[in-house]
Amino acid sequence: MFQPAHIDGRTVVVLHPKGHGHVVVESGRLSFDGEKVSLLVGDSQRSFSDAEIDSLKLVASGNRILECQGFDFFLIR
Repeated sequence: MFQPAHIDGRTVVVLHPKGHGHVVVESGRLSFDGEKVSLLVGDSQRSFSDAEIDSLKLVASGNRILECQGFDFFLIR
């Protein structure tokens, strides 16, 4: 599990498996205000749950999921 302070300001893409690939559900920047983590998407934001934080995966250089390119983390829903 990542600590909230370590993911603050990092980017994430949330994916849904579809067929042999993935569909982007949402993407944005994570923000930690000292109490909660939020996902900032454009002008809106939503709380990012502890379960979602626990499920985050780091986008490694060898990641083969095309939709992950350019992001720090990904989450498969």
